[in-house]
Amino acid sequence: MIILGIESSGEAASCAVTNDTTLLGEYTLNHKLTHSEKLMPMLTALLQSLHMSMDNIDLLCVDEGPGSYTGLRIGVAIAKGLAWHKKIPIVGIPSTAALAYQIQNTDYPILPMMDARGGRVFYGRYQWENKELKTLYQPDLIDVDILLREIFLEAKSYVFTGNASKKYSEKIHEKFGKSIITNSYDDVIKANSICCLGYTQYLKGLSATADCFVPNYLRPSQAERMKSSGLHK
Repeated sequence: MIILGIESSGEAASCAVTNDTTLLGEYTLNHKLTHSEKLMPMLTALLQSLHMSMDNIDLLCVDEGPGSYTGLRIGVAIAKGLAWHKKIPIVGIPSTAALAYQIQNTDYPILPMMDARGGRVFYGRYQWENKELKTLYQPDLIDVDILLREIFLEAKSYVFTGNASKKYSEKIHEKFGKSIITNSYDDVIKANSICCLGYTQYLKGLSATADCFVPNYLRPSQAERMKSSGLHK
């Protein structure tokens, strides 16, 4: 099965093509160009480099969130448009799961943390079991101090990853001592992770059609928050 993966939940954009879980090609750009400027040219260049077109794609996998509202909206819109035109099924993958997938060969629970500003983080909790990434906690939005206090009661050793693990590294070390915090390379979600996780989900029958697929923002957009607070007119 030829799979196209799209990642746009943060500042970085990434796209990949796999044959089942074997990587054929991947482009990742961690630059401040907007996703509307870089995603489609990257997708076009990747398919051209592989001498492929959308006619070769059997499955579309996309980061469903949480993350940047604008980034997710652009990535999902591209995925839905391509999938609708070619009648290709879509699988959505949580950004926290994609971050966790990049941390392999560990027996510790993996805790991805993505900065949501205002002292809050998007997070999930995962663990490898029999070569499969298991979801222990679904993605959620929480105050970082509450999160660290609650997870300390459940385990004393974690692998922390994601940009918020660097931002709050002092709090993590204060609470967990010599905890494992991954390097910044692992904070950038690679679309290969989206493809591999998406393939597993597809085999379980967890795909959607383009018209039914929706992202998981976990919180309203900035404009919606301003409107509800009375700051937007």
